[in-house]
Amino acid sequence: MGKSTIASQIVRRLSARGTVLAVDADPNSNLSDKIGFETKGTIGELRDEIIADPGRVPSGVSKQQYVYDQVQRAMTETDSVDLLVMGRPEGEGCYCFINSALKECFVKLIPNYDFTVVDNEAGMEHMSRKVLPQADVFLFVSDPTVTGIKTAGRLSELAEEVGIEIGRKILIVNNLNGNMTEKLSHAAAEAGFGEILAFPRDSFITDSAMESEVLKVPDDTPFGKSVLKLLALIV
Repeated sequence: MGKSTIASQIVRRLSARGTVLAVDADPNSNLSDKIGFETKGTIGELRDEIIADPGRVPSGVSKQQYVYDQVQRAMTETDSVDLLVMGRPEGEGCYCFINSALKECFVKLIPNYDFTVVDNEAGMEHMSRKVLPQADVFLFVSDPTVTGIKTAGRLSELAEEVGIEIGRKILIVNNLNGNMTEKLSHAAAEAGFGEILAFPRDSFITDSAMESEVLKVPDDTPFGKSVLKLLALIV
């Protein structure tokens, strides 16, 4: 659906305005590849290591502080963007404590940045467990089909059901060939979306993907103009 593509371009443009914490919270996504970052490790690996061997936490150091220190070590850092990769979902065992510690970690980290961008998975595992505490703006990305928009609507309902604190919800209908049809607009309204943006199909995206995993979309392309329009609405 282009979720990681959109997230990567938001990160790129916000990094010109301030510091950005980029969180790749989708184990199937490639946000790091699209922004051209090498990853040091994942939060999922850290979480599994602590669950498998709680004794690895040094004596005299609280588990909360240990998690915070390890998360910072796993972070890929540049002058304007720091990247954290959440990694694979939870396995067997009780993760209540580590999820609580991770939540505290993000509560400490997020205020240090001007912007935080999360490329979230469709199932919203990290959001539903309150590891990532809230969202000022939640972007739901759909392909240009009634089915895709209805799915986005169900995810929006799920976000409300699990108690995620959301300021604004915006539906992005991606890869649109032409204008929004009446059926798509009607489906978006029925799904509960008051704010809708159409991102056009752009050959620059597909052509770039054949050359490199790293993606930098110019502002004067149709897709680039759409990203700028989105940022004008939310920043």
